[in-house]
Amino acid sequence: MHAPVDSVPPSPPVLMRFLVRSSEYRRPRLWVRVRVACGLFNVVLGVLLLAAFHWLGPLTWLAALPLAGAALIFWTVYRLQRGGVQS
Repeated sequence: MHAPVDSVPPSPPVLMRFLVRSSEYRRPRLWVRVRVACGLFNVVLGVLLLAAFHWLGPLTWLAALPLAGAALIFWTVYRLQRGGVQS
């Protein structure tokens, strides 16, 4: 016997399955707070690296790494708050 199509929950997109553990869906508020704190840390680190361009010289491009990580973290937070399974 087959289940109706409406009762089958959609599977999360591949990127969300890679970035978010299944246990995070059980307590999304806690994990949203943790991810926001990590994202803010990455933003601060990226801004500090950008501000230190006099000392870093050609290595200033390293500031893009924590800023890109913060963007990815905030994207997953957004998806977790939306339910995470919509595509």
